Amino acid sequence: MMNVLTRALALLLLLASPAVASAQETARVPAPAPAPDSLRIQVPDVPLVDQHGNQVRLWSDLVRGQVVAINFIFTRCKTICSPMTATLARVQKELGPNSPVRFISITLDVANDTPDRLARFAEPFSPGPRWSFLTGEPDKVKEALVALGGYTPDKEAHRPLVLVGNATADKWVRVDGLGSAASIHEAIREVRAASAPPAELDTSSTAAQDAAASRYFTNTELVDQHGKTHRFYEDLIRGRKVLINFAFTSCKGVCSPMTKHLAEVQKKLGGRVGKDITMITLSVDAANDTPETLARFTKKFGVGPGWYFLTGARENISLVLKKLGGYTDDPNTHSSTLLIGNAATGMWVKAPAMSLVDNLVYAVEHLDDPR
Repeated sequence: MMNVLTRALALLLLLASPAVASAQETARVPAPAPAPDSLRIQVPDVPLVDQHGNQVRLWSDLVRGQVVAINFIFTRCKTICSPMTATLARVQKELGPNSPVRFISITLDVANDTPDRLARFAEPFSPGPRWSFLTGEPDKVKEALVALGGYTPDKEAHRPLVLVGNATADKWVRVDGLGSAASIHEAIREVRAASAPPAELDTSSTAAQDAAASRYFTNTELVDQHGKTHRFYEDLIRGRKVLINFAFTSCKGVCSPMTKHLAEVQKKLGGRVGKDITMITLSVDAANDTPETLARFTKKFGVGPGWYFLTGARENISLVLKKLGGYTDDPNTHSSTLLIGNAATGMWVKAPAMSLVDNLVYAVEHLDDPR
C-alpha cells in the first residue's frame, strides 16, 4: 500500500473564488508578480448541466480540490473539436481508470448543445465517469468560459486550448489541444507536482515517518508571544493538524489583514485549536519581533489559545523558516502562503492565506479524506 506521504494531495479549497480577489483588493495586499508562464484563474461556482442531465456546480462539484483538464467544444463543430477531444480521450485512457484527473468539456454553443446532444458527441470518445460535458443557461456558461479563457464571440474561431490545473495548489497552465497527448501529460505532471509532499518525508512506517518528520521540521527552540519556549516539532507539530504562515509585526502590507483573516479561521475551527489543531505564525523579522511586540500584535486581532506567534534566536528562526520555504533576507518580501498539514499522516498542502475562511476550514477538516 502506497504510503500516505506519497499520495497526491487534493483538498477542496476555494482558492480561486472572486471573493478572494475582492478581499485581497480591499486589504490592499501587495502580491509578487507572477512568473511569465503562470496563470491566474478564478473558477466561478456557476450552476451548469452535464451530458446526463445532472445539475452540477463548476467549482464545488467538479474543480475544487481536483487536478483538471478543461477544453472548449461544440457539437456541430466541423474542424478542431473532435480531434481535440480525441486527444483528451487518449490522455484519459493512458492515465487509466484510477486516475485522479477530472476532464471537463464546456460547450461554446448553448443554443444548440443540449445534454442529449453533448452525450451523443461524447459517446465515440468513451468518456469515463470523471469526464463532464457541460452546458447550461447562456449567462452562466459565458461566465465560466470568460473566467477560464475559453470565451469567443465567434465559436467557429475558437482556439484549441486545453486548460490544465491543480485547484489545490492554484497552479494552471494552457496547452495546445491539437498538440500531442504527451504535452498534456507533461502539463498534468507539472501541476500535480505543485502539491507534492517533501521527498525527505517519504517513509514506510509510522515510527520512521515520525523520526523523519522530526529531522525535517527540527526540534529547534523558539519563543512564543507569551515568552514560553517550545521545541518546534515535538511541542507544536507532532500528532496535530497544523496551519503555518509567515509575518512580522512592523509589516505595512499583508500581515495585518492576513492575521485578521486567519483569526476568523481560528474562530470557525473553535475549541479544536489548542487541542488537535495548532496555528503557528513564524516571524520573518526576529531581530525586531520580541515576545512583547508579538503579544501586542496578536492582541489587536483577538488571537486565541492554540495560536503561537514565534520568534527566537536569529539562527533558530532562520533554520525553521528555511525548512518551510518562508525565509527571506527582506521581511517585506515574505511569503503570504499558508501551509496546512497533518503531522500524524504526513499530508501537507499550500494555500494563499487570504483564501475564503470557510474553505480554509474545510481544508483543515478534510485534509485526510480518502481519494
